[in-house]
Amino acid sequence: MAPVAAAQPTRFAIQKARGKGWKTLEVGEDLDHARARFNLMVRVNPRAYFRLIQLDHNAGAGGDGIEFNWKLIELHDPNQGGAAGTGAKPSPGRTPSRAARVAAKPPLRRERVPLPLRFYAAVVLAGLLIGGLLYLRYGLPGP
Repeated sequence: MAPVAAAQPTRFAIQKARGKGWKTLEVGEDLDHARARFNLMVRVNPRAYFRLIQLDHNAGAGGDGIEFNWKLIELHDPNQGGAAGTGAKPSPGRTPSRAARVAAKPPLRRERVPLPLRFYAAVVLAGLLIGGLLYLRYGLPGP
């Protein structure tokens, strides 16, 4: 008779978008603790994509207890400014393209910056004077 695997508790994972996939940062069994850690990670890095997912053990799979079904609980999308249900979500395993992230940024204000023209003129004039003195001292053919 084959041994029956013990029922595994529901787990909660925090993942961060990396390239074209998601990297699991933390896995725990307490939803309140996972939610608090998720909120902390969002506060520390608000420009990254994070998701909090629920992992349910898939007892029907033959993978020695390593296969899970997952359900999205919260998603932090920096372009939407909120959690799951606040707007468009990237599909699992994908992040928005660079063009989409750049297009979502507000336009930069053009600021007038004065050039230090007097300083540049003084440097050029000093260089000409030093060059002229060196030419007079070493450049003229001697008697």
